[in-house]
Amino acid sequence: MKRKIALAVSSVMSLQILLSSAYIANAEDTAKEKYIAPESPAVTYNMNLDWKFYDCQTDSEIWTAMAKADQNGKKFYEKDYDDSNWETVSIPHGIGGGTNSFAAANYDAGGGYRSVLLYRKTITMPNYEPGSKVFFELEGIRQSAYVWVNGQEVGYYEAGITAMGFDLSKYVAPGEEAVIAIVNDGTTARGTTGRIPYETVPGEKWGSSYSPDNYKTTVGKGAQFVWNTKDFNEPQIGLVYDAYLYIKGQVYQTLPLYNNLKTTGNYIYADNFDIKGKKATIHVEAEVRNESAADGEYTLEVAVADAEGYLKYDFESNATTVSKATDAGITYQTAVENDVYSDENIANPVGLTDVKTPDVTYINAEFNAEDMRFWSTDDPYLYTVYTILKDKNGNVVDVQKKDTGFRKITYDANSGVLINDKAVWMPGYAQRSTNEWAVIGSATDWLQDYDMSLIKENNSNFIRWMHVAPKPAEVRSSDRYGVAVVCPAGDKEG
Repeated sequence: MKRKIALAVSSVMSLQILLSSAYIANAEDTAKEKYIAPESPAVTYNMNLDWKFYDCQTDSEIWTAMAKADQNGKKFYEKDYDDSNWETVSIPHGIGGGTNSFAAANYDAGGGYRSVLLYRKTITMPNYEPGSKVFFELEGIRQSAYVWVNGQEVGYYEAGITAMGFDLSKYVAPGEEAVIAIVNDGTTARGTTGRIPYETVPGEKWGSSYSPDNYKTTVGKGAQFVWNTKDFNEPQIGLVYDAYLYIKGQVYQTLPLYNNLKTTGNYIYADNFDIKGKKATIHVEAEVRNESAADGEYTLEVAVADAEGYLKYDFESNATTVSKATDAGITYQTAVENDVYSDENIANPVGLTDVKTPDVTYINAEFNAEDMRFWSTDDPYLYTVYTILKDKNGNVVDVQKKDTGFRKITYDANSGVLINDKAVWMPGYAQRSTNEWAVIGSATDWLQDYDMSLIKENNSNFIRWMHVAPKPAEVRSSDRYGVAVVCPAGDKEG
């Protein structure tokens, strides 16, 4: 199932964006047929259905569930582990919501159930060209997660509110079965209590020096999770955020997944606004990575369709040499154990994470667009932007699709915020970023749309998300309904 995604959040409002550079032609007078993008060898799959789930409810069970083998000698993260007695769930699957959570919240602004949760998903990989890139994305998870594929650890994540990606390419094969296993640590409250023991990565290390007897003496030595306190935020743990699998060729447009992949994706924006003249310059900057064996010449074509699906603008970049990556095949971890866990026996317990960007090439395209319809809170008009990467022979290598709007944002000391040169009064809400619903807890994507529709029906157009950034689904929904948002990055405005 092809993914519809939106990215990028402005300081005043959310806006999805993508790609940029040279002029071809205005498609205004082309035949009135809805635009169909060329077929792409790059494919996106929704991974929200049919996960196996196990809840580690006690300290000793956390240890035994991760370390204990089944009757066949397999551990939970290995391929042939027997998970037949585990519950089958689908995303969003949150443990922090529901009736019990709200009943427990009477002593605090937040509250909710915390635990260590185990997930497994068995899939048959699609048939794809050998050597292709395979990426797995979680749009977020509270609070940390270890991820394995077929018994191999592929990455670690710790932040709670940002998307993460994992390169599965060397762990899976076309047409073969694969098992993705996840440990979600959602136990942290105020301070450092309830952590998975530091330096006890499930796998070879797990159980070597820890047992249920000494488990309690080893927790609490890690870095504090500041984004998972209960103040004004119900701690929604579990697979609450959407999950995706991407199959791409060896030359591809990157994904906006800095966590573990260290890529930033494509960026689309407009400037040189002439609001009265309905004109602006559309820019598309594509981040392209070449993990093939040779340099190549590539062109980026951009097709912009209107809200009805008809082609509105069509332009392309100059031919650009995309050099082969010097770090092809490397696996990054942007938060690793030595970076985030302290040890009293180490002089400098916390290291610095290397933030060097992978070897990529940027291809830019731009177009002076006329007869534009600008996004506003009164008219949240969105275009669909297709970025089409082609080799020198004209073969399509990768296609990405993004929904986005174009708008001018300025601020005047007397008039306040101006959208498209018009002062806009912004009544609205300070909404908890978990945005949970009573009884069900974590809301589905369509409920996010319903939330936004209620906000607009209430003559509001603004949300200041409280304490942490919202889910990407909430950002996409706010774009569609004309709700401007402000997103704090961390807890307690620190």
